[in-house]
Amino acid sequence: MSVFISGSVAYDTILDFDGVFAQHLLADSLEKINLTFQTPRMAKNYGGCAANIAYSLKAAGGDPLIVTTVGKDCADYLDHLQKLDIRTDAIKVIDDAFTPQAFITTDRLGNQMTAFHEGAMAQADKALPSPEENIDWGIVTPTGVHVMKAHVNYLRSIGASIIWDMGQASAYLSGEEIKWFIDHVDILSLSSYEWDVLAQKTSLSVEDVISRLKALIITEGGNGATLYLPNRAPKHFDAFPIKGPIYPVGCGDAFRGGLLRGLSLGLNWDDTMRLASLMGAIKAKSPTAQGYEATPEKIARSFERAFGKSIAL
Repeated sequence: MSVFISGSVAYDTILDFDGVFAQHLLADSLEKINLTFQTPRMAKNYGGCAANIAYSLKAAGGDPLIVTTVGKDCADYLDHLQKLDIRTDAIKVIDDAFTPQAFITTDRLGNQMTAFHEGAMAQADKALPSPEENIDWGIVTPTGVHVMKAHVNYLRSIGASIIWDMGQASAYLSGEEIKWFIDHVDILSLSSYEWDVLAQKTSLSVEDVISRLKALIITEGGNGATLYLPNRAPKHFDAFPIKGPIYPVGCGDAFRGGLLRGLSLGLNWDDTMRLASLMGAIKAKSPTAQGYEATPEKIARSFERAFGKSIAL
């Protein structure tokens, strides 16, 4: 059974800054910023939330169906996905636009600044699966508000369960728009920073939000994630321990790929969160969002070693 994934298929340009952003931001001059960060290392990779999540989900044995739009420069990306055996039949090509592009600068503490050109993705509401597609789960990740609403409404119309990853959309959504999504999805996943933005824009508390959902997941990077379920005490899950260098770009997407795999398999919440944490950790050891090597068998063995319990992926 396929998993609907709405969001970006994008080219990522990754830039590494050896300093710390905060040391270059002057509190009294934030209204007239003119900064240049010297970035001695650069890489261009395949990225985008939808494709990154699909990569993680596929690695864990799932069947991702990316539902989005790409531009006239997409040929090599579609070929890349097809070589990974990730379906592209629900990706629509827009011939007069570019495929989305992200320019991500990361400082030595792992903080990120991203500039993003949505290009063809502005028309992603035109992309939908075939009517015969069998879908139980879907995730809607940051795109234009009209696109996210169109895909949420589509998933509701077919009776699928919906995860909303608010992500970078926290920057441009209004409080009322955020409330609309909370009222129309089943699960909300977001970072602790994005939660702070949500709380500020909506004046909603954790209790207010979880009363409208089946689950709320707040991730905290290297500090793990907290799961909130209605009428139950919050439960914190530590991040999976990692040795050596950590590469943060795409870790959240890998986490959500694991989350989708656990939910689509019907695992309990504890094992689902552990699988999500494991997928995030596997990605964190790879410098590229879609470059880590993992198979369902290897992931299941890692899960058993870490948690003393076997799962079938």
